[in-house]
Amino acid sequence: MKKKHLSAREAALLALESVLEEGAYVNLALAKVLSGHALDERDRRLVAEITYGVVTYKLTLDWIIMQLTGRPADKLDRPVLLVLYIGLYQLFYLDKIPAPAAVHTSVELIKKTKKRALAGFVNGVLRGALRRKNNLPWPDKKEENTAEYLSLRYAHPLWMVKRWLDRLGPEETEKLLAANNMAPPVTIRVNTLRTDRESLLSRLAAEGVEAEASGITPEAIIIKSSPGLGSLASYKDGLFQVQGESAILASRILAPAPGSRVLDMCSAPGGKTTHLAALMQNRGEIVALDIYPHRLELVKANARRLGAAIITTVLLDGREITPGQYGLFNYILLDAPCTCLGVIRRKPDIKWRRREKEIGILAALQKELLERAAAVLAPDGVLVYSTCTNEPEETTEQIDSFLERHPEFTSSPFTVSLPPTRRQQSVYGGIQLYPHVHGVDGFFLARLRKAGR
Repeated sequence: MKKKHLSAREAALLALESVLEEGAYVNLALAKVLSGHALDERDRRLVAEITYGVVTYKLTLDWIIMQLTGRPADKLDRPVLLVLYIGLYQLFYLDKIPAPAAVHTSVELIKKTKKRALAGFVNGVLRGALRRKNNLPWPDKKEENTAEYLSLRYAHPLWMVKRWLDRLGPEETEKLLAANNMAPPVTIRVNTLRTDRESLLSRLAAEGVEAEASGITPEAIIIKSSPGLGSLASYKDGLFQVQGESAILASRILAPAPGSRVLDMCSAPGGKTTHLAALMQNRGEIVALDIYPHRLELVKANARRLGAAIITTVLLDGREITPGQYGLFNYILLDAPCTCLGVIRRKPDIKWRRREKEIGILAALQKELLERAAAVLAPDGVLVYSTCTNEPEETTEQIDSFLERHPEFTSSPFTVSLPPTRRQQSVYGGIQLYPHVHGVDGFFLARLRKAGR
């Protein structure tokens, strides 16, 4: 069936309707719109830029609309609000789009909706934005207003900003907020079951992909530009997996030996699971758990594509596994459910979905999963606990509490090479990664060893 052609702004409007009205995840909404409509590569990039940009800066755009219209954003008709988001994002955050073009395309966009009669209103608001762009009453940066200023300037919920200010101070918090609003690099992991990094780099170059080797892990490649990774023959041939560098580190830190028994307690969609199989040279056994059947199907699909033959998927809550079911494991990876506040730069909608009370709820779940991991880990076994967040209740405090409850466990050292120094460093216990410090997703990684008999 022939795909319908849309302009970039029309496509962005469709994606934003899914995200902001129907609660869809931004990456899935965008993928659905892009796959279902005909757009050239330049327009596809602009659709992604506008969609992610609006979701990233939603709080600030709401405030700008209040200043310009005198009414709260949520009181506007939905099509009008979404079109204003698209226009204002271009005016305030996209220098490469000429201001007259941003205004004109927004007015034309509202004319294609059921609210076409409000084209004059949209035009007036956006022209008012041009006049007042440099004279809006932003809160100042005085100490008593620091949280409000940072929340508005960097579009993060106030509760989140206050937590980070208490822990990191104003300078580090501002750097973290700024990093969260920057588009992250796309990274892939070489599937060493089928190729090596140098060979894959050559193959990618032949496919029109600009890429370079990562200095953090030997399997990682940073993509500079690409016509679309999922459409490449090298992807379909199972030569690589799209995966962040922090996530790649989790499996490398576990470092399971070939021939061992491994448990991946929260495995979907299978990036880390298939990496474990590669590290084990497809020798041994990996039991991969998840609680959602459709997500386990993703694990199976990735395992087939990558040739990871030692993975057995099991529909089971990790809190329910017992030694009597599957025996004991030499290695366990617990990539635990968490607030995901370390990957905001990849998933900006997380900022608006999360509530502060969820930190405690998820910390309780993580504790239960750790207790089960302790019960099914063999003597002298290794457990890696990872979360893509930087909240102490889910990271350092979680592990400190676990070690107090389980004297049979001790911190197990590992080595990493991270920016900004890129020097190899020894880590005892755990390491907290931050996007503004290390240039990677915000992850916490801890390696623990259980005493032998």
